[in-house]
Amino acid sequence: MRYEYISADNHLDTRWLPADLWQARLPSKMKAQGPRVVETPEGSQWEWEGKVRGPAAAGSSNEKMQKQYFPNIDLKPGDLPSSTPSIVLHHMDMASIYAGVFYGDTRKWAIQDAELKLEVYRAYNDHAMEMNAVNPDRIVVLPNLPTAFPDKCEAELDRLIKKGAKAVEFGVFDVGAPIYDTVWEPIWTKAEEAGVAICCHIGDKAGTPYPENRRGSLLAHFSIVPMVLAPHIAQFIFGGIVERHPKLNVSFAECRVGWVPFLISWMDRQVHERKPDPDVKLTMLPSEYIKRNVTFTFEEDAVGVELVKTDWGYIKDSAIWGADYPHEQGTWPNPKPVIDKMFAGADEKLKRAVLFDRAARIFSIEGGRS
Repeated sequence: MRYEYISADNHLDTRWLPADLWQARLPSKMKAQGPRVVETPEGSQWEWEGKVRGPAAAGSSNEKMQKQYFPNIDLKPGDLPSSTPSIVLHHMDMASIYAGVFYGDTRKWAIQDAELKLEVYRAYNDHAMEMNAVNPDRIVVLPNLPTAFPDKCEAELDRLIKKGAKAVEFGVFDVGAPIYDTVWEPIWTKAEEAGVAICCHIGDKAGTPYPENRRGSLLAHFSIVPMVLAPHIAQFIFGGIVERHPKLNVSFAECRVGWVPFLISWMDRQVHERKPDPDVKLTMLPSEYIKRNVTFTFEEDAVGVELVKTDWGYIKDSAIWGADYPHEQGTWPNPKPVIDKMFAGADEKLKRAVLFDRAARIFSIEGGRS
């Protein structure tokens, strides 16, 4: 078949994970407190550290959740769609997507016991790499670096590189030290040397609940979600990370792109208007680093794509598309109408770069070209 796209933002949500993922992998002493699926009056739920945490499809709620999240899609009883490689590949084929990059949400989990948290990450990462091994060119599930523990990240990155990781998720909202801190230098160095992309997704600090849907608070929250990565984007640039590591790829996911040109132009302006930083010597403008090292994903962003089409809008070389599979706000299983409308009048080479070639380069994807 002809593949039109690579989707650089998809999701392996906790609800679709196998019930035994952690119970089968955690050390014996941690299993009692570790994640497990339990049955409650509200249906199947994930539980850890003695608290019910959220819905699980790996239980009695399976068919109900399939109908809720995958209406009109053929699934067998017990199927866990985004955690089953054969289903993932079939679902990508449905949308003419050759390859997908998948973000998990263990980074959102509030786990109080530090030792347990590290083992939970490790077990999830093993599951991610096992999924990738089924078809490494098409499935890129991102293992998570345990960024709350900077001193543990280097060893885990080493382990993941040996397993063949092409990219890792670097959770910026729970970092144990600021992104610009020198404690992270071994991570940037190893990732650059191994060609491993550093990926950061929108979100919030682990365990932070959504606001109550009253007096506009929930809608206001979701309205500003794309922009929450702005401080971290700026820190990657002004902290000199991509100055020191010119071959490092950094990808910011689901932040959309319509607002990004203003941020980039404003960052350039700081260089012109403020005194130089005594600790970090930059040899290029922020906009030049972003063009060389940074990408931003979007799924449906008409404003952003109009700016992508311009030579002056800063993001012509940095925008990459994602379907946001299987989330309802995304464009799966038929992205074509939305994409055709957004890219009307666009140069075909530019369109192909945004929808396929750029992600292929960043995530070392070889196939799918026709």
